[in-house]
Amino acid sequence: MQHPIITSIDNTPMLQLTQEVLDQVGISVGDEVDLTVINRTLILRPLEEVEREQTIASLTRALFERRQRVYAALAAGSE
Repeated sequence: MQHPIITSIDNTPMLQLTQEVLDQVGISVGDEVDLTVINRTLILRPLEEVEREQTIASLTRALFERRQRVYAALAAGSE
């Protein structure tokens, strides 16, 4: 497998990825992506995946807030 390389176009650094890497990540040329850096590690994900994750987190928070009293009563048990 050929490794990705850092190149430059018009003095702008670019990360050149192989088609194999794009296929593994599930992205294509022209796709919008989310790029996160954690402890000097790049995490590249399709933007749709990030948006879906944020939607699920938001819905989960809203559900928990609506049902908070019920969850607290369940956690307390039959005291």
